[in-house]
Amino acid sequence: MNSDTQKIVPFEALPAIRTEFKSKKIVHCHGVFDVLHAGHLAYFESAKKFGDLLIVTLTADQFVNKGPGRPYYSGNVRLRMLAALQVVDYVALNVNPTAVPAIEALHPDFYVKGPDYKDLSTDVTGGIYAEQSAAEKNGGRLVFTEDEIMSSSTLINRFFSAWTEDQSKTIKAVQELGGMDRIHQLLEKLSQQKVRIIGEPIVDTYVFCVPESISSKNPCISAKFMYEENYAGGALAIANHMADFCKEVDLVFTHGNETYFQNLLQEKMDTRIHLQGIELKNIPTPRKTRYITMESTQRMFELTDLRHDQWKNQSPNAINRLISSEYAGDATIIADFGHGLFENSVLEEVRKLKGFVSLNVQTNSSNFGFNPFTKHKNFSYLCIDTREARIAYHDRYTSPVELARRIHSDLKQNVAVSITLGPNGSYFFPHEQGKELMSPAFADKVIDATGAGDAYFSMTSMLVKIGTPPAMVPFMGNIFAGLKTKIVGNKSPVSRAQFYKTIQSILK
Repeated sequence: MNSDTQKIVPFEALPAIRTEFKSKKIVHCHGVFDVLHAGHLAYFESAKKFGDLLIVTLTADQFVNKGPGRPYYSGNVRLRMLAALQVVDYVALNVNPTAVPAIEALHPDFYVKGPDYKDLSTDVTGGIYAEQSAAEKNGGRLVFTEDEIMSSSTLINRFFSAWTEDQSKTIKAVQELGGMDRIHQLLEKLSQQKVRIIGEPIVDTYVFCVPESISSKNPCISAKFMYEENYAGGALAIANHMADFCKEVDLVFTHGNETYFQNLLQEKMDTRIHLQGIELKNIPTPRKTRYITMESTQRMFELTDLRHDQWKNQSPNAINRLISSEYAGDATIIADFGHGLFENSVLEEVRKLKGFVSLNVQTNSSNFGFNPFTKHKNFSYLCIDTREARIAYHDRYTSPVELARRIHSDLKQNVAVSITLGPNGSYFFPHEQGKELMSPAFADKVIDATGAGDAYFSMTSMLVKIGTPPAMVPFMGNIFAGLKTKIVGNKSPVSRAQFYKTIQSILK
């Protein structure tokens, strides 16, 4: 029998274990196994009955999508806990987002899941199908235990909860409204929606560097270039977020038709999105180049390539025809980043839109003071941050909630309003006049906050459209934004599976 430390092997050693024990029946279990409990022990003991050796692989910390504060224990601690179990023969940390590479490395005879996975269709991630395929392709079988279902998430939320008082109140309110059953219904309803997004694309170029020192010739930071990546930001990011949630997504935008931009559309945009782009000659696609430190993903410097006068020498007729064309969808999302699209006759066409219209206007260093939400006159839902509210009202000192109340009161028509508060969550005012709802943030270990506001805006826009209970709107929006903060830039969108599993873990 191996000692506890001998049981812990690197991921790269899994093929060697298969080679060494060719004549043995290998059983493979995979999961997070955060807080070890009696259910886990029963699961492992049942799994071991299928063969001779039990190999357990663990999800690495960075791939655990179970909400803030998870995993409760680090990967190294979880490895040691499992290695201490007599029933386990080897344990390894899976440094991949799914179990498939571990299955392919190990070629298990039996890949074992608990009884809660027996109905494959209940796995919202769809990952179980890929795992089954990998097991069968490599000569194994997917099998299930019959043990009582228990959950680390339930135990953590009940006995190890790190929720603040505000978070606990919000969770309780959501549970009283139907919890996961209601959220499942809402996501199903959302999946039938058709949405059109009108807005400016932004190319987010991240240049990853290693800071070295101050230049010996000039008082500036010297850094070593490592590599760079282009991400789909602005309205492109909003469309990518919604592609995994809505039935149809149309995106209306202008662009400069640069080679790098066309490559970005081909490589980074979800193929389910219907792209309706209008090329503007000699007007660059908005591009922001950020120099990022490798270790901490902190910004060192930013360059912008922007023009705000595109309608001075260009005709807006083509984009106006797209905006004014009859749209049979359910909602229109206006993403105004203040880079010149929503001006003059384009702004007039947007004001004529019918049906549900949601609006977000953004203030940044290049348009400061020139892009208030008040320039728009027709919308059903407004989502802005505190600074954008202050600029619109020329008000430096009023509290965010009072600003939100004023906005909600001034928009005399039935308009819902969100004021986002960054790490402090958000205020939400439903369509009907009444008390505001404050929901705390559900995020920790922020990697990059870029695009978190866009994520909140896109999700809450559609939740308002489908008539979501008011208390659930900011709760779900904050979780969606929190998941976005774990992604560098807009390298990838937040998926429906990530979103669902995170909410499920929080509400257990």
